[in-house]
Amino acid sequence: MARPRISVVIPAYNEESMIGPCLNAVLGQSRPADKIIVVDNNSTDRTAEILREFRGTVIVLDETRQGVQHARNRGLNAATGDVIVRIDADTRLPKGHLAAVEDTFSDPMVDAATGPVQYYDVPMPRAVARGDALVRSIWTVPNGRLDWIFGANMAIRRTAWETVSAGLCDGEGVHEDLDLGMHLRAGGHTVRYERRLVAGTSSRRVKGDFSGFRQYLLMTERGYSQHIGRLRRGSYARAWMTARLLLVMFPVLRWLHTNHHRRHELPMVVRKNPMAEAVD
Repeated sequence: MARPRISVVIPAYNEESMIGPCLNAVLGQSRPADKIIVVDNNSTDRTAEILREFRGTVIVLDETRQGVQHARNRGLNAATGDVIVRIDADTRLPKGHLAAVEDTFSDPMVDAATGPVQYYDVPMPRAVARGDALVRSIWTVPNGRLDWIFGANMAIRRTAWETVSAGLCDGEGVHEDLDLGMHLRAGGHTVRYERRLVAGTSSRRVKGDFSGFRQYLLMTERGYSQHIGRLRRGSYARAWMTARLLLVMFPVLRWLHTNHHRRHELPMVVRKNPMAEAVD
């Protein structure tokens, strides 16, 4: 069997402190990506300047329509891999991640996959990761086939993307990654929660105030409410329960994030692409 081609797509908006380490992690994979695409969604900071350091190894596309769903669509539509890995600019992939993706998609029944995350900017990251996994287990349908997908750590067959992409919601007021998962599930595609597909991510979503976090979670509930007729009974209830649980946990989550940053200020230095240094 021919080895599948893997494309990696990263939407980015004002990610000057995140995009360099993210790309270094992708370039350091034991199983190299066949194509890496970053979609710059009208960044006004140094994101574009940093991306120039990765010339020759990363394809940079521009998307003028503001919104992560537009940047995602631009990147996934441009990807030519048999499997498309989609991550966020604050994602840090462990060295064997793409090898695990290849192994996961050796099962022809898998149309898309998502996995657990570990927050690299909180104290006791393993304990927090176990709590995160517990919350997601509440969210998961009983037979393990998902009606959601996590944009910071996901992969999808290009054929499945091409099947559902035209019918996706416009993304206004809903999470584009969850919407994609619900359309995949409604279309009969199998989305697997694969525990080997661990990825690092930031807890920066909780650094704001409670009101902003609440609005963020309500986007989850709103997305599920738009798909009640397409989903299994209980999907909306699980999403509602998960959102309420996270709201209750917000003070602890915010304390973990701020405490880490007070004690260990994350380095903001962007490492130059080592492959570009070799060319120079």
